[in-house]
Amino acid sequence: MNIKTTVRMASILALAMSLLVAAKPVVAQSQNPQALSWFSLGIKEKDAKKKIAFYSKAIELDPLFVEAHYNLGLAYKLEQNYARAEQALQRALNAKPGKLDTETKFKILYELGTTYKRLGKLKESEEALRGAKAIGSGAELQANLALELGRLLSQQSRYDEALAELLAGRNANPAYAGEFSTLIQFVEEAIGQQKLFDLAEKARASGNLQQAKSLYEQIRAKNSTFKGLQEKLAEVDSLLSETVNKQNIAAMYDQAQKHLTDGNLEMAIIAYESLLQQSPNYKDAAIRLQKAREQLEQKQFTDKVESEYATGLALLKAQDWTRAVISFERVVSMDRNFREARRRLADAKRGLEKEGAEIITTRYYADGVASMNQNDLGRALEAFEKVKANNPNYRNVMSLIADIESRLGEKAPSLSLASLDSLYQSGVASQEMRDWLQAIVAFEKMQVLRPNYRDVSERLAHSRGQLQTAGVPPQASSGSLWASPLYLGGAMVGLVVIPLLGIMMLSPGARARYHLLRGRYADAVNIYERLLVRKPERVKLYPALANLYLLMGRHDERAMKVYKMVLQLNLATSNRDEINANVAQHYLSEGRTDSDAIEVLENLLMSEQRKHGKMETRASVST
Repeated sequence: MNIKTTVRMASILALAMSLLVAAKPVVAQSQNPQALSWFSLGIKEKDAKKKIAFYSKAIELDPLFVEAHYNLGLAYKLEQNYARAEQALQRALNAKPGKLDTETKFKILYELGTTYKRLGKLKESEEALRGAKAIGSGAELQANLALELGRLLSQQSRYDEALAELLAGRNANPAYAGEFSTLIQFVEEAIGQQKLFDLAEKARASGNLQQAKSLYEQIRAKNSTFKGLQEKLAEVDSLLSETVNKQNIAAMYDQAQKHLTDGNLEMAIIAYESLLQQSPNYKDAAIRLQKAREQLEQKQFTDKVESEYATGLALLKAQDWTRAVISFERVVSMDRNFREARRRLADAKRGLEKEGAEIITTRYYADGVASMNQNDLGRALEAFEKVKANNPNYRNVMSLIADIESRLGEKAPSLSLASLDSLYQSGVASQEMRDWLQAIVAFEKMQVLRPNYRDVSERLAHSRGQLQTAGVPPQASSGSLWASPLYLGGAMVGLVVIPLLGIMMLSPGARARYHLLRGRYADAVNIYERLLVRKPERVKLYPALANLYLLMGRHDERAMKVYKMVLQLNLATSNRDEINANVAQHYLSEGRTDSDAIEVLENLLMSEQRKHGKMETRASVST
C-alpha cells in the first residue's frame, strides 16, 4: 500500500474518531445575560457565517467568555479559515488560564493541535496534542490522540517515535486495532527503508558506489518518493561515470597536444578551452593554452607583417607610391628591421618626391577614400593624416578624419582570442541559419577588432552578397538586379509566355525582354548594344544594359563605358551603388586620381556610409 492510500485511510479514521472528542460546543459559562443570549443563538444556528457573527457578538459583550471563543474557533474551522480559528482557540485557552476545567482545556488543546497541523505548524501541533493527551482520559480519546501524533511524527520522518505512539494507541483501544495496523505497517516499512538508506549512505561514504546504488534502487522499488532518493541516485551515477569522464578529459588533452604538435594552433586552443571548461585545473592545460595563444598571436602578427610587406612590394612595382609608402611605414612600425622594409620605404618616398605636391595630396586623398570604401579605417586614417599634413584645407579631409576617429572610438576594445573565436563561431552559425544580417554584424566587428583573422574577410563578403540577393529568384541571384515583374528600360514586363514562332515578329526591345525572361542574357545584351549603336540618344536603354552587364559580372571596357554613361547622365537605376563600385574599382586599378575618379570614389563612400548607418540601426534593433 502506498503512502497516499495509507495517509488517506488514517485521515478518515482520525475524522471519525474526532467526533468523539471535541466537535460539540461546550456549555456556556458567563455572567452576562446578553452574552449568553447571543451565545445560545450561535449554538442553535446551523449556518457557519451566522454562527461566527453570533459568537463574535457574545465575545464583544464578554471578552473573557471562554466557551464563546472556543465555539468561534470551531465555526472558523468549518469555514476552513484556520488562521482565524487559531486566534479564537488561543484566546479561549488564555482567557481564564487558572479557571479552565479539565474537559474544556482538553477540547481546546485538541482543536488547537489539529488547527496548527492544518497551518503547517508541526512543532506547535505536537505540543498541543501532547498537552491534550496528558490531561485526557478514556481509551477512545487516548487512541485518537495517539493516531494524530503518529501521523504527525511520520510526516516529519520521525518513524521510531511515530511507531511508539501508534502501538500505544492500539493497545489503549484494541477495538480500533485494524485501523491502526494500516498506519503501523506503513511506518514499519518506512523504518526499514530508512535503514536501507542509512546503509546506502555509509556505502557511498566509504567509496562502495555500486553497493550504494543497489541499496538506493531497493528503496526506489518500494517507495520511489522516498526523501531525496532520485538526487542520491543521480549523484551515485555521476560518481560512477567519473572514471569515464576522466578518460574523456585525458583524450581531449592528448588531442590538444596533437594539434599543438601539428602546428594547428587554433584547433589546439579550442581543444584546451573545452577541456578547461570541464576540468579547470587539469594538469598543465592552462599553461599550454596560454602558450598556444601567444604562439598564435605571434603567428598572426608575423603573417600580418608579411602580408603588408608583400602589398608594399606590389604597390612599389606598380609605382603606386602613396599606398606603397603607407604599407612600408606600417611594416617598419611593426618591425623596424623586417627584411628591406626601410630601404623599400625610402624607394617609395623617392618615387613620390618626383611628383608634385598637389598630385601627392590628391593621390593620398583618393587612397583614403578607397580605404574607407573597403572599411579599412586604419589605412584610411593614415592616408588622410598625410593629406592633412600637406594641406589641412584640402576638400573635406578634416571632416573625414573626425568621422573615422569617431567610428574607431566606438569600436570595442581588443577581445581575447577565446572571445574572438566565440564571435567568429556566432557569425558562422548565423551563416548556416542564413541570417545574413547577423552574420555581417559579427564579421564586421571581427574585421575591426582583429584584421586578417582566419577567413573573416571572405565570409563577410559572402554574407553581404547573400544579403543583397535574399529573396531573389535563382536566375536573378547576382545582385538583386531583377525582380518579377521586371524593370527594363523603364517598362514593366510580367512573366508572360510568348509563342516561339511569334518571337521574330516582335520589336527588338520586346525580343530582348523575351531573351531576358528565358535567362539568355547574352542574346538580350546583343540586341541592346545594336539598338544603342543605331540610336545612342535612347538613354533609357543604358540602365537596362548596365543591369545586364552587372548580372553577367562584366568589367570590360564596353561595360565600363555604359556604367560611366549611367553615372554621368544620372540615369534612374536601382543599382547605382553597384555601378559606382565597379567604376571606382576600375579607376583605382588604373591609378587615376583626377576629379572624375575622386567624384566616383566619394559617391561610393557616401553610399557605404548610408549603408553603414542602416546596418547599425538594424543591428541595434535586433539586439
